[in-house]
Amino acid sequence: SPFFRRLFLPYLLVICAAIGAVGFFSAQHLRESYLERSRLALRDQSRYVSELIAQKLAARDYGAIQAMIKRLREEVDCRITVIDATGAVVADNEADPGSMENHESRPEIREASAAGEGSSARPSATLQQALFYFARKIEVGDGHSTYYVRLAQHLVDLDAQIGKLYTGLAVVALAAMLAAVGVSYVLARRDARPIIELTDFANGLARGELARRYLRHEVGETGTLAAALNAMADSISRLLARTHEDRARLLTILASMNEGVIAADTQQRILFTNKSAAVQFGLGAPPAELEVEGKRLWEVVRSDAILKLARDVLSGGDTGGSVGSDRRTIHVGPLFGRHLEVTACTFPQGSPPEGLIIVAHDTTQSVQYQELRKEFVANVSHELRTPLSIIKGFAETLRDGALADPIRGPQFLGTIERHADQLTNLVSDLLELSRLDGQAGLGRNVPVDLAAVVRRVTEMLLPAAQRKRHRLMVEVDPDLPETIGNADYLERAVTNLVDNAIIYTPKEGNIRVAAYADRAGNAINIEVQDDGLGIAREELPRIFERFYRVDRSRSRELGGTGLGLSIVKHVAQVHGGAIEVQSTPGEGSVFRLKLPIARLKIADAALGA
Repeated sequence: SPFFRRLFLPYLLVICAAIGAVGFFSAQHLRESYLERSRLALRDQSRYVSELIAQKLAARDYGAIQAMIKRLREEVDCRITVIDATGAVVADNEADPGSMENHESRPEIREASAAGEGSSARPSATLQQALFYFARKIEVGDGHSTYYVRLAQHLVDLDAQIGKLYTGLAVVALAAMLAAVGVSYVLARRDARPIIELTDFANGLARGELARRYLRHEVGETGTLAAALNAMADSISRLLARTHEDRARLLTILASMNEGVIAADTQQRILFTNKSAAVQFGLGAPPAELEVEGKRLWEVVRSDAILKLARDVLSGGDTGGSVGSDRRTIHVGPLFGRHLEVTACTFPQGSPPEGLIIVAHDTTQSVQYQELRKEFVANVSHELRTPLSIIKGFAETLRDGALADPIRGPQFLGTIERHADQLTNLVSDLLELSRLDGQAGLGRNVPVDLAAVVRRVTEMLLPAAQRKRHRLMVEVDPDLPETIGNADYLERAVTNLVDNAIIYTPKEGNIRVAAYADRAGNAINIEVQDDGLGIAREELPRIFERFYRVDRSRSRELGGTGLGLSIVKHVAQVHGGAIEVQSTPGEGSVFRLKLPIARLKIADAALGA
């Protein structure tokens, strides 16, 4: 690996440099030691030669001296030169003294002149060879004459010895280098392996492999680093697990919110949407919120007001909506059939914005309630105004003298009475609906025998049916189970259904009232079927609304308040049931009141306890 090479090469270079330096300085030291030994040997030999030629120097017998040093050549194995005080060569065993130049300036002669002895290693001007010189100063004739005895040893032999030494050192250095290569390889690999493994471990953590751990036991700094990386991996794993839990919790909360949420960055690129936002902003059916992430806000939101709100909040401009410290709200609608209260703010708070949060609250139901309230007030006002106007008009007519009229007086009083009864029924129905809307329970919550309820209602309304020559058929299951609820409310609901069938069925029509349990045994069905006028398909969704009449003029003439079916719906809902209708214009209608069976209620209560 690159790390191993970076670690191995410095090891190798340092070891090789150390071996080279040791070899170089060792060779220099050995050369100097060899020269020092040569100098000592030449010193001893110069003393010996000086004693031999001292008498002949005193007699100035230079010829004898020349002959003597030539004989000594084999004995001392070195060149011998005798020089007088002026530097003139008087004898030499390897050259002609007469042809030799003055030696007064030679380094070893100057040193011997000053200290008695001197040495130097240099090339010989006479022999043109490298020599090592040693000179000794000799006083003869009681110190009246001065001579120098100089011995020289050829450095060729010295160089040969040193060459052998260098060769040996080179062999030893090469062997040491080869050993150093192996040692440095082993050391570098030993040191590099944990670092390489720790590097791979750290890279694995960076790739998200948080389950990995470094299990090899290390000491020193490497062990400390391994422990720190393992601790970091544990910390990151715990932090990431906590982050995933928080994210999952947050996504669950956002997904379950009724409010639509869109998160975008400062470039209006969508980062997140929930299901409610997909529905409210018309992004498509779930999971369409996953398909819009990464798109620009203006690519998916089809409202100029919302897009302007987003731009203004990001830029800090004025939207014309309510402005807070960091959020702004506008009302949008209808958008895809919905009214929305849209709030936008930047995040994070108190710092430069990194993105935008848009929260949409669906106010459609509130708007519809407001419209229904307005419509309800208008309907109540209308329903009250008509009979009150008639009563007031006929009362004024009676006051003006019609009361004395034996024919018109009783007619006008009958009309007043009929409309007063209509007002009474209207107020009674309104109070009944108010009680049903306002109460959380049923008041008396007891088992109710629906078979008995159906029989009482049909017996009570049988005279009204007979007056119109209706054929009223009653079919009650003999084993009809009971339900849990309020008998008075249930009787009122069944009465309204049967009464409507009598009112809107022409003379000599057929009315069928049936009560039975469904095949699954989960509910009781009370059906009221007639062959009357029927109801158009487009009007069926609205017949349970308050004051809604299929035929307003006929209904009012027949004394209807427009609240009967609404009461039936509310009674069914407070009993945990439902009301269904099937109708065909000209063929009749079937109203089906579905109520839960008593044993299911009792079982649910037992489970709740």
